[in-house]
Amino acid sequence: MKAYSFIDTDAHVEECEETWNYLDGDFRSRRPLPVTLASAPARGNMNSFWLIDGKTFPQPVGRGASVFATPATCEAGLRKSFSRESQELTDVKARLRDLDAAGIDVQVIFPTVFLVPLTDEPRFEAALARSYNTWMAEVCRKAPDRLKWAAMMPIRAVDEAVKEVSRARALGAAGVLIYGTVGDQLLNEPGLDPFYAAVCDSGLPLCIHLGWSFPALNQACDNVYASQVISSSMPIPLAFFAIVSGVLDRFPGLRVGFFEGGAQWIPYLVDLMDHYYEVDSGLGWGTLPKKMPSEYLKDGNLYVTCEADERLLPCVLELWGEDRVMLSSDMPHSELRDNAKAEILRRTDVSEATKKKLLVENARAFYGIK
Repeated sequence: MKAYSFIDTDAHVEECEETWNYLDGDFRSRRPLPVTLASAPARGNMNSFWLIDGKTFPQPVGRGASVFATPATCEAGLRKSFSRESQELTDVKARLRDLDAAGIDVQVIFPTVFLVPLTDEPRFEAALARSYNTWMAEVCRKAPDRLKWAAMMPIRAVDEAVKEVSRARALGAAGVLIYGTVGDQLLNEPGLDPFYAAVCDSGLPLCIHLGWSFPALNQACDNVYASQVISSSMPIPLAFFAIVSGVLDRFPGLRVGFFEGGAQWIPYLVDLMDHYYEVDSGLGWGTLPKKMPSEYLKDGNLYVTCEADERLLPCVLELWGEDRVMLSSDMPHSELRDNAKAEILRRTDVSEATKKKLLVENARAFYGIK
Protein backbone atom coordinates (compact mmCIF):
# COMPACT_ATOMS: atom_id res chain seq x y z
CA MET A 1 0.00 0.00 0.00
CA LYS A 2 1.52 3.29 -1.09
CA ALA A 3 1.64 6.20 1.37
CA TYR A 4 0.01 9.26 -0.19
CA SER A 5 -0.63 12.70 1.21
CA PHE A 6 -4.23 13.42 2.18
CA ILE A 7 -6.11 16.71 1.99
CA ASP A 8 -9.22 16.16 4.10
CA THR A 9 -11.87 18.15 2.25
CA ASP A 10 -14.61 18.06 4.89
CA ALA A 11 -14.01 17.87 8.63
CA HIS A 12 -15.86 19.68 11.41
CA VAL A 13 -15.58 21.66 14.59
CA GLU A 14 -17.89 21.14 17.56
CA GLU A 15 -18.57 24.76 18.46
CA CYS A 16 -17.88 26.09 21.95
CA GLU A 17 -18.72 29.24 23.92
CA GLU A 18 -15.85 31.15 22.30
CA THR A 19 -17.55 30.73 18.92
CA TRP A 20 -20.00 33.50 19.82
CA ASN A 21 -17.50 36.01 21.25
CA TYR A 22 -17.79 38.16 18.12
CA LEU A 23 -21.55 38.69 18.01
CA ASP A 24 -22.50 42.20 16.91
CA GLY A 25 -24.12 44.82 19.13
CA ASP A 26 -27.74 44.06 19.93
CA PHE A 27 -27.31 40.37 19.15
CA ARG A 28 -24.89 39.83 22.03
CA SER A 29 -27.77 39.48 24.48
CA ARG A 30 -29.08 36.56 22.39
CA ARG A 31 -25.81 34.67 22.53
CA PRO A 32 -26.30 30.86 22.21
CA LEU A 33 -25.87 29.17 25.58
CA PRO A 34 -24.56 25.61 26.10
CA VAL A 35 -26.73 23.56 28.46
CA THR A 36 -25.99 20.08 29.84
CA LEU A 37 -28.53 17.92 31.63
CA ALA A 38 -27.39 15.40 34.22
CA SER A 39 -30.06 12.99 33.04
CA ALA A 40 -31.99 13.15 29.78
CA PRO A 41 -33.20 9.62 28.91
CA ALA A 42 -35.39 10.76 26.01
CA ARG A 43 -32.44 12.48 24.36
CA GLY A 44 -30.17 9.44 24.53
CA ASN A 45 -26.51 10.48 24.67
CA MET A 46 -27.34 13.96 23.33
CA ASN A 47 -27.77 15.44 26.82
CA SER A 48 -26.08 18.75 25.90
CA PHE A 49 -27.55 21.32 23.56
CA TRP A 50 -27.45 24.95 22.47
CA LEU A 51 -30.20 27.16 23.86
CA ILE A 52 -31.07 29.89 21.37
CA ASP A 53 -34.05 32.16 21.92
CA GLY A 54 -35.71 29.48 24.06
CA LYS A 55 -35.22 26.65 21.54
CA THR A 56 -32.78 23.76 21.81
CA PHE A 57 -30.40 22.46 19.13
CA PRO A 58 -30.06 19.60 18.30
CA GLN A 59 -33.46 18.04 18.89
CA PRO A 60 -33.05 14.25 18.62
CA VAL A 61 -36.67 13.32 19.43
CA GLY A 62 -40.00 13.92 17.70
CA ARG A 63 -40.84 15.46 14.35
CA GLY A 64 -38.13 17.63 12.89
CA ALA A 65 -35.45 15.56 14.60
CA SER A 66 -31.78 16.43 14.19
CA VAL A 67 -28.65 15.02 15.76
CA PHE A 68 -25.10 16.24 16.26
CA ALA A 69 -22.59 16.34 19.12
CA THR A 70 -22.15 20.02 19.81
CA PRO A 71 -21.78 21.13 22.54
CA ALA A 72 -19.06 18.53 22.99
CA THR A 73 -19.97 18.22 26.68
CA CYS A 74 -22.70 15.73 25.73
CA GLU A 75 -22.15 12.04 26.44
CA ALA A 76 -21.72 11.36 22.72
CA GLY A 77 -18.91 13.90 22.56
CA LEU A 78 -17.16 12.76 25.71
CA ARG A 79 -17.13 9.13 24.49
CA LYS A 80 -15.29 9.94 21.28
CA SER A 81 -11.67 9.03 20.76
CA PHE A 82 -10.89 12.70 20.19
CA SER A 83 -10.40 14.99 23.16
CA ARG A 84 -12.96 17.69 23.79
CA GLU A 85 -10.25 20.27 23.09
CA SER A 86 -9.56 18.74 19.68
CA GLN A 87 -13.24 18.62 18.82
CA GLU A 88 -13.77 22.24 19.82
CA LEU A 89 -10.43 23.45 18.42
CA THR A 90 -9.68 25.08 21.75
CA ASP A 91 -6.35 23.21 21.59
CA VAL A 92 -5.05 23.34 18.02
CA LYS A 93 -2.08 21.12 18.87
CA ALA A 94 -4.48 18.39 20.01
CA ARG A 95 -6.30 18.55 16.64
CA LEU A 96 -2.97 18.41 14.80
CA ARG A 97 -2.05 15.26 16.69
CA ASP A 98 -5.33 13.72 15.54
CA LEU A 99 -4.52 14.73 11.95
CA ASP A 100 -1.13 13.08 12.23
CA ALA A 101 -2.67 9.87 13.56
CA ALA A 102 -5.08 9.73 10.60
CA GLY A 103 -2.43 10.55 7.99
CA ILE A 104 -4.02 13.91 7.16
CA ASP A 105 -1.74 16.67 5.91
CA VAL A 106 -4.30 19.46 5.46
CA GLN A 107 -7.86 19.65 6.79
CA VAL A 108 -10.71 21.92 5.68
CA ILE A 109 -13.09 22.52 8.57
CA PHE A 110 -16.87 23.04 8.37
CA PRO A 111 -19.27 24.05 11.16
CA THR A 112 -21.61 21.66 12.94
CA VAL A 113 -24.29 23.72 14.67
CA PHE A 114 -25.40 25.40 11.42
CA LEU A 115 -26.50 22.02 10.03
CA VAL A 116 -29.94 23.09 11.23
CA PRO A 117 -31.59 26.51 10.86
CA LEU A 118 -30.97 28.21 14.21
CA THR A 119 -33.43 31.08 13.91
CA ASP A 120 -36.27 32.38 11.78
CA GLU A 121 -34.58 35.80 11.64
CA PRO A 122 -32.17 36.17 8.69
CA ARG A 123 -30.33 39.10 10.33
CA PHE A 124 -29.69 37.16 13.52
CA GLU A 125 -28.54 34.22 11.42
CA ALA A 126 -26.12 36.56 9.64
CA ALA A 127 -24.75 37.77 12.97
CA LEU A 128 -24.20 34.18 14.12
CA ALA A 129 -22.40 33.39 10.85
CA ARG A 130 -20.16 36.45 11.17
CA SER A 131 -19.16 35.53 14.70
CA TYR A 132 -18.41 31.95 13.66
CA ASN A 133 -16.33 33.08 10.69
CA THR A 134 -14.28 35.55 12.72
CA TRP A 135 -13.65 32.91 15.37
CA MET A 136 -12.63 30.25 12.82
CA ALA A 137 -10.24 32.63 11.13
CA GLU A 138 -8.55 33.24 14.50
CA VAL A 139 -8.32 29.52 15.26
CA CYS A 140 -6.93 28.45 11.87
CA ARG A 141 -4.29 31.19 11.91
CA LYS A 142 -2.57 29.13 14.61
CA ALA A 143 -1.75 26.43 12.02
CA PRO A 144 -2.44 28.02 8.61
CA ASP A 145 -0.59 25.41 6.56
CA ARG A 146 -2.65 22.55 7.95
CA LEU A 147 -6.00 23.97 9.07
CA LYS A 148 -8.30 25.61 6.52
CA TRP A 149 -11.96 26.54 6.88
CA ALA A 150 -15.14 27.11 4.93
CA ALA A 151 -16.98 30.32 5.81
CA MET A 152 -20.64 30.08 6.77
CA MET A 153 -22.86 32.18 4.48
CA PRO A 154 -26.14 33.75 5.73
CA ILE A 155 -27.84 32.93 2.45
CA ARG A 156 -31.35 33.87 3.63
CA ALA A 157 -30.18 37.51 3.84
CA VAL A 158 -28.64 37.85 0.38
CA ASP A 159 -27.24 41.35 0.94
CA GLU A 160 -25.50 40.15 4.10
CA ALA A 161 -24.20 37.07 2.29
CA VAL A 162 -22.71 39.23 -0.46
CA LYS A 163 -20.80 41.25 2.12
CA GLU A 164 -19.72 38.13 3.97
CA VAL A 165 -18.19 36.61 0.83
CA SER A 166 -15.81 39.54 0.60
CA ARG A 167 -15.05 39.46 4.31
CA ALA A 168 -14.47 35.69 4.24
CA ARG A 169 -11.92 36.05 1.48
CA ALA A 170 -10.12 38.77 3.46
CA LEU A 171 -10.13 36.53 6.55
CA GLY A 172 -8.49 33.72 4.57
CA ALA A 173 -11.37 31.26 4.09
CA ALA A 174 -10.76 28.34 1.71
CA GLY A 175 -14.37 28.36 0.50
CA VAL A 176 -17.87 29.61 1.25
CA LEU A 177 -20.55 27.32 2.65
CA ILE A 178 -24.30 26.97 2.14
CA TYR A 179 -26.73 24.06 2.43
CA GLY A 180 -28.87 22.35 -0.20
CA THR A 181 -31.91 24.62 -0.13
CA VAL A 182 -32.88 28.01 1.26
CA GLY A 183 -35.82 26.82 3.32
CA ASP A 184 -38.33 25.52 0.80
CA GLN A 185 -36.64 27.32 -2.11
CA LEU A 186 -34.24 25.69 -4.54
CA LEU A 187 -30.82 27.23 -5.06
CA ASN A 188 -31.63 28.41 -8.60
CA GLU A 189 -33.92 31.19 -7.37
CA PRO A 190 -32.91 34.35 -9.33
CA GLY A 191 -32.94 36.36 -6.10
CA LEU A 192 -29.74 34.53 -5.08
CA ASP A 193 -27.85 35.75 -8.16
CA PRO A 194 -26.05 38.63 -6.38
CA PHE A 195 -24.58 36.06 -4.00
CA TYR A 196 -23.40 33.81 -6.85
CA ALA A 197 -21.91 36.82 -8.61
CA ALA A 198 -19.99 37.73 -5.45
CA VAL A 199 -18.68 34.16 -5.11
CA CYS A 200 -17.50 34.16 -8.72
CA ASP A 201 -15.75 37.51 -8.22
CA SER A 202 -14.03 36.24 -5.07
CA GLY A 203 -12.50 33.20 -6.77
CA LEU A 204 -13.55 31.04 -3.81
CA PRO A 205 -15.31 27.72 -4.36
CA LEU A 206 -18.92 27.25 -3.30
CA CYS A 207 -19.35 24.35 -0.85
CA ILE A 208 -22.83 22.85 -0.53
CA HIS A 209 -23.02 20.59 2.50
CA LEU A 210 -25.49 18.01 3.75
CA GLY A 211 -27.88 19.45 6.34
CA TRP A 212 -31.44 19.95 7.54
CA SER A 213 -32.07 22.99 5.36
CA PHE A 214 -35.61 22.10 4.19
CA PRO A 215 -37.83 22.41 7.30
CA ALA A 216 -40.96 20.94 5.70
CA LEU A 217 -39.01 17.86 4.62
CA ASN A 218 -37.62 17.51 8.12
CA GLN A 219 -41.09 17.77 9.65
CA ALA A 220 -42.03 14.64 7.72
CA CYS A 221 -39.46 12.72 9.80
CA ASP A 222 -40.35 11.76 13.35
CA ASN A 223 -37.07 10.14 14.39
CA VAL A 224 -33.33 10.51 13.93
CA TYR A 225 -33.01 7.58 11.54
CA ALA A 226 -35.57 9.07 9.16
CA SER A 227 -34.06 12.53 9.41
CA GLN A 228 -30.56 11.27 8.60
CA VAL A 229 -31.65 9.17 5.65
CA ILE A 230 -34.19 11.63 4.24
CA SER A 231 -34.23 15.20 5.46
CA SER A 232 -30.51 15.83 5.94
CA SER A 233 -29.40 13.91 2.84
CA MET A 234 -32.00 14.77 0.18
CA PRO A 235 -31.11 18.49 -0.08
CA ILE A 236 -27.82 17.52 -1.74
CA PRO A 237 -29.49 16.05 -4.87
CA LEU A 238 -31.89 19.00 -4.80
CA ALA A 239 -28.90 21.33 -4.81
CA PHE A 240 -27.31 19.54 -7.77
CA PHE A 241 -30.57 19.83 -9.72
CA ALA A 242 -30.75 23.56 -9.00
CA ILE A 243 -27.11 24.34 -9.78
CA VAL A 244 -27.36 22.53 -13.13
CA SER A 245 -30.85 23.91 -13.83
CA GLY A 246 -30.02 27.57 -14.19
CA VAL A 247 -27.21 28.64 -11.90
CA LEU A 248 -24.34 27.42 -14.09
CA ASP A 249 -25.98 28.91 -17.16
CA ARG A 250 -25.93 32.32 -15.49
CA PHE A 251 -22.56 31.84 -13.75
CA PRO A 252 -20.46 29.42 -15.81
CA GLY A 253 -17.33 30.27 -13.83
CA LEU A 254 -18.77 29.12 -10.51
CA ARG A 255 -16.83 26.25 -8.90
CA VAL A 256 -19.18 24.08 -6.82
CA GLY A 257 -18.64 21.11 -4.52
CA PHE A 258 -21.25 18.82 -2.94
CA PHE A 259 -20.20 17.55 0.49
CA GLU A 260 -21.06 14.61 2.76
CA GLY A 261 -23.99 13.34 0.73
CA GLY A 262 -21.94 10.52 -0.73
CA ALA A 263 -21.83 10.05 -4.50
CA GLN A 264 -24.05 7.06 -5.27
CA TRP A 265 -27.04 9.32 -5.98
CA ILE A 266 -25.24 10.73 -9.02
CA PRO A 267 -25.88 7.97 -11.62
CA TYR A 268 -29.58 7.84 -10.76
CA LEU A 269 -30.19 11.60 -10.72
CA VAL A 270 -28.11 12.46 -13.78
CA ASP A 271 -29.81 9.74 -15.84
CA LEU A 272 -33.22 10.93 -14.61
CA MET A 273 -32.45 14.55 -15.49
CA ASP A 274 -31.15 13.58 -18.93
CA HIS A 275 -34.28 11.50 -19.56
CA TYR A 276 -36.72 14.29 -18.79
CA TYR A 277 -34.55 16.83 -20.56
CA GLU A 278 -35.10 14.87 -23.77
CA VAL A 279 -38.79 14.34 -23.01
CA ASP A 280 -39.47 18.00 -22.23
CA SER A 281 -37.15 19.70 -24.74
CA GLY A 282 -39.73 19.52 -27.51
CA LEU A 283 -42.62 20.78 -25.42
CA GLY A 284 -41.60 24.43 -25.21
CA TRP A 285 -41.64 24.76 -21.44
CA GLY A 286 -38.81 27.28 -21.47
CA THR A 287 -37.45 26.15 -18.09
CA LEU A 288 -34.73 23.69 -19.14
CA PRO A 289 -30.97 24.09 -18.81
CA LYS A 290 -29.15 25.25 -21.92
CA LYS A 291 -27.73 21.77 -22.50
CA MET A 292 -28.14 18.16 -21.42
CA PRO A 293 -27.52 17.92 -17.63
CA SER A 294 -24.78 15.31 -18.04
CA GLU A 295 -22.91 17.73 -20.30
CA TYR A 296 -22.26 20.05 -17.35
CA LEU A 297 -20.11 17.34 -15.80
CA LYS A 298 -17.63 17.77 -18.64
CA ASP A 299 -17.05 21.47 -17.93
CA GLY A 300 -14.79 20.71 -14.96
CA ASN A 301 -16.27 22.94 -12.27
CA LEU A 302 -18.50 20.47 -10.38
CA TYR A 303 -16.90 18.46 -7.56
CA VAL A 304 -18.27 15.91 -5.10
CA THR A 305 -17.02 14.01 -2.05
CA CYS A 306 -17.41 10.24 -1.91
CA GLU A 307 -17.42 7.74 0.92
CA ALA A 308 -14.43 5.41 0.82
CA ASP A 309 -16.56 2.25 0.76
CA GLU A 310 -19.21 3.21 -1.83
CA ARG A 311 -19.94 0.24 -4.08
CA LEU A 312 -20.78 2.43 -7.08
CA LEU A 313 -17.61 4.51 -6.84
CA PRO A 314 -16.13 3.21 -10.15
CA CYS A 315 -19.39 4.13 -11.90
CA VAL A 316 -19.35 7.58 -10.31
CA LEU A 317 -15.74 8.14 -11.36
CA GLU A 318 -16.60 7.25 -14.93
CA LEU A 319 -19.67 9.48 -15.08
CA TRP A 320 -18.58 12.45 -12.96
CA GLY A 321 -14.90 12.40 -13.87
CA GLU A 322 -12.00 11.12 -11.76
CA ASP A 323 -10.49 14.63 -11.61
CA ARG A 324 -13.38 16.02 -9.56
CA VAL A 325 -14.17 13.43 -6.88
CA MET A 326 -12.68 14.06 -3.42
CA LEU A 327 -12.40 12.28 -0.07
CA SER A 328 -13.12 13.48 3.46
CA SER A 329 -12.82 12.22 7.04
CA ASP A 330 -15.85 13.90 8.73
CA MET A 331 -13.63 14.24 11.85
CA PRO A 332 -14.75 14.34 14.64
CA HIS A 333 -18.37 13.40 13.85
CA SER A 334 -19.87 10.04 14.77
CA GLU A 335 -19.92 8.96 11.12
CA LEU A 336 -16.14 9.17 11.06
CA ARG A 337 -14.73 5.95 9.65
CA ASP A 338 -11.76 4.25 11.22
CA ASN A 339 -9.56 5.70 8.50
CA ALA A 340 -11.02 6.90 5.21
CA LYS A 341 -7.57 7.21 3.72
CA ALA A 342 -6.67 3.60 4.50
CA GLU A 343 -10.06 2.43 3.20
CA ILE A 344 -9.58 4.05 -0.19
CA LEU A 345 -6.01 2.78 -0.47
CA ARG A 346 -7.18 -0.80 0.14
CA ARG A 347 -9.63 -0.76 -2.77
CA THR A 348 -8.72 -2.93 -5.74
CA ASP A 349 -11.31 -1.45 -8.15
CA VAL A 350 -9.71 2.02 -8.15
CA SER A 351 -6.35 2.63 -9.83
CA GLU A 352 -3.35 3.95 -7.93
CA ALA A 353 -3.36 7.11 -10.06
CA THR A 354 -7.02 7.72 -9.25
CA LYS A 355 -6.46 7.13 -5.53
CA LYS A 356 -3.88 9.91 -5.54
CA LYS A 357 -6.41 12.22 -7.20
CA LEU A 358 -9.09 11.37 -4.63
CA LEU A 359 -6.74 11.92 -1.72
CA VAL A 360 -4.94 15.10 -2.67
CA GLU A 361 -4.87 16.36 -6.25
CA ASN A 362 -8.58 17.05 -6.73
CA ALA A 363 -8.88 18.82 -3.38
CA ARG A 364 -5.87 20.93 -4.27
CA ALA A 365 -7.59 22.01 -7.47
CA PHE A 366 -10.97 22.68 -5.84
CA TYR A 367 -9.72 24.74 -2.92
CA GLY A 368 -6.68 26.22 -4.64
CA ILE A 369 -4.37 24.82 -1.96
CA LYS A 370 -0.72 25.22 -2.92
